[in-house]
Amino acid sequence: MSKNLLEFKNVSRRFLLPQGEVTVLEDISFQAMEGEFITIVGPSGAGKSTLLRMINGLLQPSSGSILYEDREQRGINFDTAMVFQNFGLLPWLTVSQNIELGLEARTKDIELRRNRVRHYITKVGLEGYEEAYPRELSGGMKQRVGLARALAVEPSLLLMDEPFSSLDVLTSINLRNELLDIWSDRDNVVNTMVMVTHNIEEAIELSDRILILSNRPGKIAGELKIDLPRPRRKRDPLFVEYVDRVFSLLA
Repeated sequence: MSKNLLEFKNVSRRFLLPQGEVTVLEDISFQAMEGEFITIVGPSGAGKSTLLRMINGLLQPSSGSILYEDREQRGINFDTAMVFQNFGLLPWLTVSQNIELGLEARTKDIELRRNRVRHYITKVGLEGYEEAYPRELSGGMKQRVGLARALAVEPSLLLMDEPFSSLDVLTSINLRNELLDIWSDRDNVVNTMVMVTHNIEEAIELSDRILILSNRPGKIAGELKIDLPRPRRKRDPLFVEYVDRVFSLLA
């Protein structure tokens, strides 16, 4: 049986702005089981990215508590890694150096780091581009670097903030398929994923479960388990029915 990896208990997050205190997330409660693929959807400003940063530990709750493996989380959670929408690559570093960056803070074993980098370069299909710089890469290849960098630290929980939104349609389709291959390969350390997206079809295609946030302050307006076999087809009547259900919850 899968274990409970992450739990939010009545979590709220407020920010103090010049115009006063603003509540971005309010009374958020949910669980993420080991091995799940969860997607968070909601309107702009609902606090989706804020929620991801709280899972990561970059932001702390204003009230409520976050449990990771049944222990209250305090500070950065080094069992997580993040894939960003805008790639977040350092332009003066090569592909290999960008991927190795997160490992440098975790181990002084240079041989281990280089072996790990080579492994994940192969895993995401970047062979031959090890010494290339970000300016020499397409958007899809840059996101492969970002994915490899996150995978290289071998997190238990992979977080993704709209990872496909800046890519063209074909590249996005290819990367989504490859991400599912990585997630479903139980030989990989990474088998639990939480993703934020605005794309409802993308959420249904990838997820085991979708959390729908309301407009600010973000609250969980609904939760939807996607009971469809993979690979999922957008023209499947059941797929279309799930799309309608997510839109109705958003409304």
